[in-house]
Amino acid sequence: MPALAQRSSAQTSKLYLQFLKSVSEKRATLGSGVAMPGYNPAELGCGIVHIGIGNFHRAHQAVYVDDLLRKSGGDWRITAVSLRNPDVRDRMQSQNCLYTLCERSADTERLRVVGSVANVLVAPESPAAVIAALAADSTHVVTVTVTEKGYCLKPGGRALDLSHPDIEHDVLHPAAPKTLVGFLLAACRLRRERGLPGFNLLSCDNLPDNGALLRDCLLTAARLQDSGLATWILREIGFCSTVVDCMVPATSEPIAESIQQRAGYRDTACLLSENFRQWVIEGNFIAPTPDWRSVGVSVVADVAPYERMKLRLLNGTHSALAFFGALSGYTCIYEAASDLQIRKFALALMQKEVLPTLEELPDIDFEHYCANLIGRFSNPSVPYTCQQVASDSSQKLPQRILEPMVERLREGEQSPLLTAVVAAWLAYVFLGTFSERSFPLQDPAAQPLVAMLKRQKNQRGFPARDHVTALLTHSGIVPGALLQSEYFVDGVRNQLALMIEDGAKSALAVLLRGER
Repeated sequence: MPALAQRSSAQTSKLYLQFLKSVSEKRATLGSGVAMPGYNPAELGCGIVHIGIGNFHRAHQAVYVDDLLRKSGGDWRITAVSLRNPDVRDRMQSQNCLYTLCERSADTERLRVVGSVANVLVAPESPAAVIAALAADSTHVVTVTVTEKGYCLKPGGRALDLSHPDIEHDVLHPAAPKTLVGFLLAACRLRRERGLPGFNLLSCDNLPDNGALLRDCLLTAARLQDSGLATWILREIGFCSTVVDCMVPATSEPIAESIQQRAGYRDTACLLSENFRQWVIEGNFIAPTPDWRSVGVSVVADVAPYERMKLRLLNGTHSALAFFGALSGYTCIYEAASDLQIRKFALALMQKEVLPTLEELPDIDFEHYCANLIGRFSNPSVPYTCQQVASDSSQKLPQRILEPMVERLREGEQSPLLTAVVAAWLAYVFLGTFSERSFPLQDPAAQPLVAMLKRQKNQRGFPARDHVTALLTHSGIVPGALLQSEYFVDGVRNQLALMIEDGAKSALAVLLRGER
């Protein structure tokens, strides 16, 4: 770490010991101005298991729990689980799972030590330990952030993919699971055998009706193993859909150096987030639960309107910025959002085509929400990369872009701006493969599309309407109603051709002229 290399190893060690000592003594701040938890984590037990520990969880749900413990204590610390690799565990275990969070706005910065995570389990190393934690009688809440891929869904759908090799394994080998579904089923089976009640299960991934989706996945797999287990799950598990919001970029070396220079000690698990976070939970609780409302969480009867608002306005616009930003030569989202042309497109997209698909919410001013989003996207202190946001787009676009288009189509409304986002996705795949500025395509649908593009690229008239129809169909994510719409297919074809031939900025100029 160049910024910290100037300190002697002894000095850095001394500062870190001071950091740990400050936590155990319940100090409010460390000498460098870092806010301490204000409680001794070692004195509090665990009541929450979180599956899928990554930066987002550590900057969002873990922070709400940390706020809760600061405010009122209680045995609500988190046993975290990584389903894949030991990276986060290895970075956290040497510092008692404490870590420093840097919360930044455009002009302010705050450092705090988060103490809510008690330990991190790595599922492939010790699946029995993960099952035991989930089945412990002290576990009342299970939260989940495994991204869309972690649910093992059929492409473009909401049903569990029973042909997925890991799901096949978990159905046949229930005591040695690999997936989220498999571990939850194993834990439910063990709780039932022990006569223990169930827990509240909170899905925190960007999927509509995520609690019901997870319920249906569990029940599908459970019925293949034991119909009695499926009945128990329906009776004993409180499935809670949630909406989560906080921008948390990947922690690069420069970000880590900056945080550690400011803090004055080396923290191998530090991370950065914006200074905004939101959590809306559907209150289908069946087991004891923390007083979420006391730390600013909204507990509501129905999260669906909040889901649609967030998925379509925030996430959908985020995807649009990622595609048009990358195609315009930008690296980071804030650069794209600061480009006047892309910014104008993003605002028009939200105001003219997305807002009409949303119902009013008593506590939300949509115009303010949209303007605030543009401000958040433009924050250079939280450098999300276009590549990061564009990853796994085939699993994100159905709920973010395609669903509102289908709704508008049913109402007889066309959606040229949403159509342009679909074209930009295909252009991102095409130019990411064939241009000098190739983008790493981290998307399960990318390789089949790339293979088809390679076959089509040199065909006469590419991209012709038939080429685009084949691509959209082959992607497996575009609803039939859109595939049957000549306006949609021709719109994608025309925009894609313009982006490939003249660039994204030319396509945006044409679109924005039509919006005057």
